[in-house]
Amino acid sequence: MKNYFAFIDESGNLSAERYFGLGMLLLDKVGPLYDAIKPYYDKVRDIAKIQKEKTINDLMENNKYEEIVAIARSGKKFELKFKYVNFNNNVIYKEIINTYFQFSDCRFSAVIIDRRDPNFKPNEVFTSPWYMYMSYTAMLLAANINNLDECRVCILADDLTKPRNIQETFEEALMNKIYSRLNQNGIERTIFNIARLESHSSLMLQLVDILLGCVMYDFKKKVGLISEKLARRQEIVVKEVRDILKKPSLAEHFTVNKPSYFNVWKIKWGQK
Repeated sequence: MKNYFAFIDESGNLSAERYFGLGMLLLDKVGPLYDAIKPYYDKVRDIAKIQKEKTINDLMENNKYEEIVAIARSGKKFELKFKYVNFNNNVIYKEIINTYFQFSDCRFSAVIIDRRDPNFKPNEVFTSPWYMYMSYTAMLLAANINNLDECRVCILADDLTKPRNIQETFEEALMNKIYSRLNQNGIERTIFNIARLESHSSLMLQLVDILLGCVMYDFKKKVGLISEKLARRQEIVVKEVRDILKKPSLAEHFTVNKPSYFNVWKIKWGQK
């Protein structure tokens, strides 16, 4: 029986932004992929460090000491994120994409929700973004492991703030939702643990953010939500994904099995 790690991250705000996405990376071996991606992480971090030092020096020359203090007090940790792709690092992010797809056993899946879909009526389906997140995360995971042979899965999810009126933990809520979705079909599939992580502490969660960010980019681009300035910075990274998957756009419902499994599912409202 295989053991898997499922790294899950989200993008967007269910209450406000047009698009909300959930991404999941399913791996049975983390080490080889981690070791392959880590050198690129180091390169992007070093570029960010140089840029930060330059910013501080510029602020000092202009006597903007309050802004320097604000930087010093910031508790923000470095991490790879699609939204941080810029002219200084986009070639490195492109190499991360290229390296990722050299691992044929990886399975990436994304669920995309469009709040401007004419049939989108969240109050008639779920009572809050919390329940919507739980339901579609459970659906994403169950749909994937239902297609696998006997397996055990440990879920590692990006930290999500729990509403004060919710009594059960994130882990309990998600576990219950998954098992209500999971169709055993006589095959044993077990969720043996769930844990939340801060994304800066997990390179695999950061990789999910990049892959999901590429998918979200194309959905936004399709409806004119990507500015020319943003496109000049990020298009090179998204194009790498399209070229490798041989897809003209990632903004559609599709499944590709080579070079590794990559699935995008846009929710059709009225279907659970």
